[in-house]
Amino acid sequence: GSTVLDFAFNIHSNVGRRCTGARINGKIVPIREVLHTGEVVEILTSKNQKPNSDWLNFVVTSKARTKIRQILKEDQDKAGAIGKEALDRRLRNWKLELEDSMLAELVKKLGYKTINEFFAAIGNDGIDITDIKEYILQEREKAAAAKAAESQRQEHYQAKEVVSGDLVFEGG
Repeated sequence: GSTVLDFAFNIHSNVGRRCTGARINGKIVPIREVLHTGEVVEILTSKNQKPNSDWLNFVVTSKARTKIRQILKEDQDKAGAIGKEALDRRLRNWKLELEDSMLAELVKKLGYKTINEFFAAIGNDGIDITDIKEYILQEREKAAAAKAAESQRQEHYQAKEVVSGDLVFEGG
């Protein structure tokens, strides 16, 4: 039940990661092709090939599955580091700060499971950094408006106390 891709990872992880297909008994087949006993298999590779999460849907061996997950995590970590650096650099240029609470809210709002997934999306150009800038500016405006409203409420409350205070006149 093993596929061409399982076989490629069994040979070597670098062969698996670069596998584009195979030649079975002289016939070119895709990486999803199931292998049978007695077949002569030649693995085809390319330097441009990279694993993707779809590969997990058809590999059957734990070795291939584990290695694919490891490679995908490494790629996501690299993209996350690139994305975090790019965001930090742009925010410094704009003299803006993305507080941890705002970052957590933004990650949740955009539907990412982890902050690293969010940074990886930036690193892979899945998120435009200028959209994050707009989000920060909008949140600042909301916070300023809320602060102004609270300040106005406090002033109004203090003014009511003064007006409703009892006046006592003493005659002399």
